[in-house]
Amino acid sequence: MYIEHRQYTFHPGKQPQWVGAFDKFGFPSSQRTLGAPSLGTFVADVGPINRFVFMRGWDDIDTRDAGLAAREADPQWDEFKKASAGCLMAQEVKFLKPTGFSPIQSAKGFKFERKIAGTGMVVDHRTYDFVPGKMPAWIKAYQEVGLPVQQRLLGQLLVFAVTEIGPINQVVFCWLYESYGDRDARRTAMANDPQWQEFGKMVAGLGALKQQTVMGLRPTSFSVVK
Repeated sequence: MYIEHRQYTFHPGKQPQWVGAFDKFGFPSSQRTLGAPSLGTFVADVGPINRFVFMRGWDDIDTRDAGLAAREADPQWDEFKKASAGCLMAQEVKFLKPTGFSPIQSAKGFKFERKIAGTGMVVDHRTYDFVPGKMPAWIKAYQEVGLPVQQRLLGQLLVFAVTEIGPINQVVFCWLYESYGDRDARRTAMANDPQWQEFGKMVAGLGALKQQTVMGLRPTSFSVVK
């Protein structure tokens, strides 16, 4: 499986116009023509703002070209391009591969099952960059020691994947919470957990991490993950 991870940055003030056009024209066209499920559509409200983040799943990446061609020929997609013209400042696309412990393993039949309480949602979107050659050892330690603590204490893990095409030696993962307050309370409990502290000592000795980037996202009204 490939996860197509896209980040779009807008000129200040233009995000509502683009998101509205995508909601009305672009998203329905994409869902109808691409033949691959959306894994969530989000806007950033903490971190780099004026940003839209979305993911799409492909079990067969070769079908992507045919889907994009079909969308380009769709009149509704043409309407979207007209309605959103001039909004974008920058675009980034990368292909991710889910790890063996990622909740999302296949695009076929994907249907989001909400496991957090309440009706609100914030997404803790994390990008970790590693020293070349040291990422596998960190992921192994995380899977064996760190992840069990987080599964016990944090919210809901949506996806955990590594970059296949794009900036390599990179992990991208998302945790879901009811609110930022819920996130803070859960992460405070994690920081005080002896097993998590042991994980911190393990990975500190690896010297694996170069950089960690965190964004706070919220699902759009049309997101399948919300």
